[in-house]
Amino acid sequence: MIELYVKRFEANKASLRELLRLRHQESYKDLVEKVIKTITSDDHGDLDEKIHQIDDGEYQGTLLFIIPEKAYQPNKYWAVKVSYGSCSGCDTLEDIKDSGDRYKAPDENQLDQYMTLALHIVQGLKEI
Repeated sequence: MIELYVKRFEANKASLRELLRLRHQESYKDLVEKVIKTITSDDHGDLDEKIHQIDDGEYQGTLLFIIPEKAYQPNKYWAVKVSYGSCSGCDTLEDIKDSGDRYKAPDENQLDQYMTLALHIVQGLKEI
């Protein structure tokens, strides 16, 4: 866990929550992109919002997200992995959507769940 990013997450979580309030997340990549934007500073050498996704699974598996530093030619990278499944019984994102009306904006319970998942993404970031 990278303490700096957890602190930035805590400092900016209200704005992330308001962003997540607008609609359900279509994919883990959507959520990871929002999380990275939330914890990124404009400083040189910080996280870039250009995220690469590796998915070698089919109906279930692990998504690996690779995030470069914000630089002309990145030298530093971070990674976070997220497990997924094929239904709400084995996939956190699907479970969040199915815990309420997936065709309406997320309710407060769903927002809480999205925020917990977002925090886990931040906590799972590792420099590689």
